[in-house]
Amino acid sequence: MIGSIIIFLPLFVCLFSVSVHAKLIPRTQSFAPLCLFLLAYAGFLFTDCCYADRNTSPLLLSRATLFAQFAAPCLIPLLVMYYRRTMHIGKEEHPLEMLWIIVPVSLFTAAALLYYLSGESEIIAMMQRVPRDNYAGISSYRGSTVFIYFIVTSVVFRAVMTVELLWFAGFIINLAIKQKFRLKNVYRFYFKGESIKLSGYHTLFILPMYFIILIKFLLLKQAMLSEPVYAYIFALLLTFCILGFSYVALFGARKTITRKEMKNAFRYNYSPKNKAQAVEEMLDDLLDEAEEDALRRIQEKISEDLHIEAFRSPDTPAVERNSIAEQVFSAVSDSWGEDTLLTQFQHLMRDEMLFLQPRLSLDDVADKLGTNKFYVSKMVNNAYNLGFPELINTLRVDYAEQYILNHRDAKQDEIARQCGFLSASSFNTTFKKVTGVTPKVWIASAASTRGTEDQQ
Repeated sequence: MIGSIIIFLPLFVCLFSVSVHAKLIPRTQSFAPLCLFLLAYAGFLFTDCCYADRNTSPLLLSRATLFAQFAAPCLIPLLVMYYRRTMHIGKEEHPLEMLWIIVPVSLFTAAALLYYLSGESEIIAMMQRVPRDNYAGISSYRGSTVFIYFIVTSVVFRAVMTVELLWFAGFIINLAIKQKFRLKNVYRFYFKGESIKLSGYHTLFILPMYFIILIKFLLLKQAMLSEPVYAYIFALLLTFCILGFSYVALFGARKTITRKEMKNAFRYNYSPKNKAQAVEEMLDDLLDEAEEDALRRIQEKISEDLHIEAFRSPDTPAVERNSIAEQVFSAVSDSWGEDTLLTQFQHLMRDEMLFLQPRLSLDDVADKLGTNKFYVSKMVNNAYNLGFPELINTLRVDYAEQYILNHRDAKQDEIARQCGFLSASSFNTTFKKVTGVTPKVWIASAASTRGTEDQQ
């Protein structure tokens, strides 16, 4: 049971990847060849799984062989087409790319016709007899449609796949030379954070898949059938390669990519606490790639002058470029219910008097509000024109003034403790910073004012 699951695992991963890419990247020009390649690879893997599973019925095995005539020859041409699209060579079709239609359709049509003329029972009998007799028994079918079917589905099929595999080897070598792809590029990508060309990164996962196909078709087919452990090892390796290939394919609109940029695939998996930071990072990346007409449309929507000419100039300092992202972020954040969050924040401060907690931090308030401290900080700046520490200290001092008036005999240590300060000295320092006078001067002034009001 476990062995069957392992064998079919790459097939399931292919189908799952198609569904994921259909949702996430349908607008890239590499989307169509990518999905067609994954579907063709799933078809090839299905045939392979049928051969590897000893419990497969002869009827299913015969039909799987027929299906392989179409699925397998599609793989290399579709993969080359995908490479061309990711390298942005263009949408025009290369003449050799039409092989994925002509060759598989021709093979499948010929095999299906011979299958029908020979009869299903005769084909099944031949498929059971020939491997058992080490292929010597095929001579007894010479001159029949069954013999021609064997030639088409075995000899011609393998010849076609050999030619395509050799063609792809030449394509990869030529690609590596033109793109100047070296193994040191992979090292720099993983360990130094440098960019790598997408086509080169894809090749890291494609090459193992290529060699597995090569081994199965040309070298160890019978060994794999007799020893299931080989099939399990190849299945696990294929699963890893397909997952890596499919993940890299999410960035098919780019020519190069870095490890940092690869995190973009998970940018939308944020919690309410880090939403603001995630969205701002996305805006930064998108603005760096935006064309001038896109920036002008953004400028119209947020009614802000983005200084587009300066932004697109390579001489503009990074600080000025970042200011554009801040303007856009501020405009976008208006749609996140800032008024509602501000109301909740005011409730915490006014009704629950959260500011009286001596060690209150921005993280504590963000946790209470179920959002990100970055967003709380921006909201406080926009609403009060103060930083978070300054606002908290102002609220504590305001509360201290009322406390002093209501507790005229209270000592400074008691006032500091009741008003959220850690010590009398920090209370004195903050009080003077906010009001401009020390607590003693303020008390004297308040008492004088109170006395004047009483006399009147």
